[in-house]
Amino acid sequence: MTNAFSVVTSCTQRKSGPVLMASDRLLDGGSVADLGRQWRALISADCIRYPVHALYKGRSVLDAASVASHLCGKWYVVSAGVGLVSSERSVPAYECTVAEGSPLASQLTRLKATARDWWNEITVDESRPLARLIAANPTLLALPSSYLEMVYDDLDSISVESAEGLRIFTSKVGVQKLPSHIVQCAMPYDDRLESLAGYAGTRSDFAQRAMLHFVRSLGGEKLSMNEARESVSSALDCLPWPVRSRGVRKTDDEIKAVLKEQWANYSGRSTLLLRYLRDDAKISCEQRRFSRIWQSLVKELHE
Repeated sequence: MTNAFSVVTSCTQRKSGPVLMASDRLLDGGSVADLGRQWRALISADCIRYPVHALYKGRSVLDAASVASHLCGKWYVVSAGVGLVSSERSVPAYECTVAEGSPLASQLTRLKATARDWWNEITVDESRPLARLIAANPTLLALPSSYLEMVYDDLDSISVESAEGLRIFTSKVGVQKLPSHIVQCAMPYDDRLESLAGYAGTRSDFAQRAMLHFVRSLGGEKLSMNEARESVSSALDCLPWPVRSRGVRKTDDEIKAVLKEQWANYSGRSTLLLRYLRDDAKISCEQRRFSRIWQSLVKELHE
């Protein structure tokens, strides 16, 4: 194992360039392998490509890049579209997510397949890229629960020895998505992080904010596993739990009107619109209800 740190974060749907490849162009395949072959053909086609560090936008990516810079290490992105990619690699501006309600998720459901199956397929030529990266370098991994569920098989192949150099940042739900032998690698961050000036934010960037605090405020990368966990717990012990205001209740028609108004700003992307609804508009909307309203609006706008 070298002394260079690897920092791993999740991709974002906010991108600097126009979307050139979208998973809704996948044809009906008879298997996940069929979908994988079609998708690889799409993203391998000649088109404009962007360096990863310039393509993805948002606080989560900025925080991950900041951590890597602080540690003089390299950072990588876990993506449902292009697998595990370094910040220096160039990729097309694509749209591909396994989030509920997405075209790809619908295809996987039709095939009785899961997000895990998709990750295994798009990384078939790399063979467990996360596990190999973690075996090569000490690694800080900041991923939300949905991504941890997608890369579960990859993480499950990590050896006990490699896990010693791994620190994971995620939510309490995310911890439940980890293979049992690496649960101890998850640093015990919780919502009290929101009480720290400079580290409050949205649910979507919680993991990366926790990682930034771990490195910049605690110097946690220098600590053993037990010392790191104790340091995080001590830092949170004196902090109050945040009081979260409940979102405003709106009717379906009122929510649809808000979504329609913001549609162009977020290119109609369901995950971004849901985040806007909850974090910016402060409107309460359960995910299944949102999905139903969003799908209704998609149909309305395409009639």
